[in-house]
Amino acid sequence: MSPANPRSRRVRLVAAIFTGAVIVAVVVRWREAGGTSRKGPPVSSFSPAGKPFVETESAPAARRSGGTDNEDGIELAFTQLATAKNAEESRAILRELRDRLGALPPESAIRIVTTFFASQQDAGTQLDFTLAQGGKLADAPTLRVFLLDYLGQIDAQAARELAVQVLGTKSSPDEWAVSLRNYAWADPSAESHAFLRERTRELIRNDAWREKPSVGYLEAFDVIVHTQDFDLVPDLAKLARDRDSRGVAYAAYLTLDRLTLAAPARALAPLVDRPELMTGREKTRANFVARADVRDPEQAMIVERYLIDEGRTAEELETFSGIFPNANYMVSNNLLTPTVTLSRNELMQRDQASLTKVGEWLNDPRFERLRPHLTIIQDRLRTFVSQTSTP
Repeated sequence: MSPANPRSRRVRLVAAIFTGAVIVAVVVRWREAGGTSRKGPPVSSFSPAGKPFVETESAPAARRSGGTDNEDGIELAFTQLATAKNAEESRAILRELRDRLGALPPESAIRIVTTFFASQQDAGTQLDFTLAQGGKLADAPTLRVFLLDYLGQIDAQAARELAVQVLGTKSSPDEWAVSLRNYAWADPSAESHAFLRERTRELIRNDAWREKPSVGYLEAFDVIVHTQDFDLVPDLAKLARDRDSRGVAYAAYLTLDRLTLAAPARALAPLVDRPELMTGREKTRANFVARADVRDPEQAMIVERYLIDEGRTAEELETFSGIFPNANYMVSNNLLTPTVTLSRNELMQRDQASLTKVGEWLNDPRFERLRPHLTIIQDRLRTFVSQTSTP
């Protein structure tokens, strides 16, 4: 494939079926002005349907009859969900429940939600765990998950208290995902991050949840990015190599990528210095290392160690030379973290710095065997830089 025109933008939709669900991410390579927006809202990285939630008409009035007292709203929804014919009816039931709870004083709504939780009752919704913008749920797979999401939006401290209860049990990975989010929303302190790291490690290491991962389980990997838990890089690399659980492997890959975007040197150093971590996923490592910004001396040194290593195969080096500097981004709704992209100006500056650095490497005897690969990078970046600098 020939290099993209730097004045165009390439948008690819990458979809693959993992563990019975379609995992969707939008890969964007910006080469023109226009910011970081795109047509349509981002979708969840693990959205089974690969599409955002769309409001639909309410269920027929007969389906929603009974229970006029707002305080009976949860019990009414619980009963109705048990006989809902399809996902649309369930969505309408939950929408009405939200309206009923919203009509109450906040303290009453909080009391009703926490009382229902204490009853240990639950009902399925025939809906998927689907994220909307800002980490809120567009759809929830159970009534309890819906209520956790609702409580997190109306009272952070009450949601935090309930989150502690949920995270003290092995209820479900979907409940854990929303509870981790609620706890993070309520408490941004360093102590909170320590608690979240501990519980997230417990979640991803739960064998039963990992063997049959729910969408909530996969989305919870974003908490690792939120807490900047770089100590988990070796664990994530191992999970990314797991060919028996492709959903988990993809979640681990995305998490490593987002950690690399957040703090490249901290994420890349172990992947470069411990090559066994990415055995079998060498091309993936090349994509990660290609994210390095050589304007930062520490990142430049990591790339140099990576390139000079004689263990690099021709295939891995071809992957690196075909994408460095990597500016492809996964655009999605995440549980806690925003999507990271570069502005056009930042991209131009990084391309120019990378071109300069490649020129230095070509004049350095240590990189002699890499000359064919470096020349490919140099030619592509010269095109990018010349065309983006043209008025």
